[in-house]
Amino acid sequence: MKRGFIGLTLVVMLMLLICSLGFAQPKANWPKSVTVGAAPVGGTYFVWAGGFTKMLNDKMGIPGNVESTGGPVHNVQLIDGKKLDFGMVTNGPAAEGWAGEGWAKGKTYQNQRAIFPMYTTFFQMYSPANSGIKSIKDLNGKSVGVGPIGGTPATYWPIIIEMAGVKPKRIVNASSADLNAQLKDGMLDANGQSVGLPWVTITEYETTHEASVYGVPDDVCDKFIAKYPYFAKGNMPKGAYKSNKDKDLETLTLWNFMVVHKDTPDDFVYEVVKKTFENVDMLIAAHKSAEEVKVENVVHSPVPLHPGAVKYYQEKGIKLPEKLLPPK
Repeated sequence: MKRGFIGLTLVVMLMLLICSLGFAQPKANWPKSVTVGAAPVGGTYFVWAGGFTKMLNDKMGIPGNVESTGGPVHNVQLIDGKKLDFGMVTNGPAAEGWAGEGWAKGKTYQNQRAIFPMYTTFFQMYSPANSGIKSIKDLNGKSVGVGPIGGTPATYWPIIIEMAGVKPKRIVNASSADLNAQLKDGMLDANGQSVGLPWVTITEYETTHEASVYGVPDDVCDKFIAKYPYFAKGNMPKGAYKSNKDKDLETLTLWNFMVVHKDTPDDFVYEVVKKTFENVDMLIAAHKSAEEVKVENVVHSPVPLHPGAVKYYQEKGIKLPEKLLPPK
């Protein structure tokens, strides 16, 4: 009986040791579970968030729930009000929220703190190949989908299209999946988003239909960046989709970041950032765009960093611009 008790005790101790080696033990002030604000189901954010929550669960022992939201604008608002633990944002909505410009309309959202870079977003749009539409400049009088209200594409595509001197018949807001279905049914002429490569909606469309994929023309990019300097020009590389197998596609790009509320415990954020960079392979398994999760890309952040994140990057020798250090 005594020998059996000792054996059981050793087994329990061994299991505890194995668990302790697997991830840092949660502290009393750490969240017991977390919510990650993504975007509507079917988009890159939702897929990406799934990989991130799996990493938190497997490597830190903290279960997570992916929340379907309106996208970056909505996530900035939810983080600011402590309605999310993590929020996925693009530089435009985050920067405008911080400054109280654009969509924020004078109200500032300065409780957000960035913790790590995610990937580059590409503004991309597609139409049926037989529509004759090959550019956003061909969208006069057309019906155009731009994603759900509150998302980056719904915020900026209408502005981009206007700057191109184009007047669509109507702009439609809905999820990528809904807009794709409408395009197939002939109810839309174009469907646009701002996502990482490849955009699964275009990939899915091209399995059964021929598409014309396009971005933002160079002259429109220049005009737009002059007003919104946190955007940049980039190219969707040839081969990203069947329809551009022989040529790159010029367009606007924007970085994506993970943000938290400024009151999130420093040691928790430090451990999350550390585990994220140690397990990037888990994120890449969820979506290829996570190949851009690199410490040096943190300098592209649109808002100041969280102190826990600052500690990690300074340990890695990253020289952080003054504007990214937390406000005192």
